[in-house]
Amino acid sequence: MHLKGKTITVGLTACTPVDRMPALMRELRKQGARLKVTLTPNTLHFITPLVLSRAADCAVDIDAFKDPAVWDSGHRSIAETDMLLIAPASANTIGKAANGIADNLLTTTILSTSAPIIFAPHMNPAMYTQKSVQRNIQILKEDGAVFIDNLKGRPGSMPENDVILQAIKDLLQ
Repeated sequence: MHLKGKTITVGLTACTPVDRMPALMRELRKQGARLKVTLTPNTLHFITPLVLSRAADCAVDIDAFKDPAVWDSGHRSIAETDMLLIAPASANTIGKAANGIADNLLTTTILSTSAPIIFAPHMNPAMYTQKSVQRNIQILKEDGAVFIDNLKGRPGSMPENDVILQAIKDLLQ
């Protein structure tokens, strides 16, 4: 399945495998998807907006309170999407999403969209197996979110891009 005509919002958090996301974004575009990119402020410690905007062929949104180029009351344009992918998804962002906390543009987008959401978690195994993290994941699954895990690697590590791409295609079919 090609992704022609689909809009995918990619949300990135501050995790090491964020450096793999430009390649995934280029592949999504190659398959016809239109991208929007939102990241948490801490993601800037791991990758630059320029790298992401070149890969996605769009502006990168970070700050909910900067002066907007175009006024958007109610976060409508950022939340209007066919699918929201959070990859890599940190324990912090998963916890905020599970508990309705919207203190940055990405968590606001998660709470504002009615589109399907895929989370590709990444955190150290000790953190991933904590009862609180597993409870937050379970809450989001019960709310309809899809979680994709790295079945070949260590618990809590983000799956490879081809696994994420297949999950996107499966969800959008």
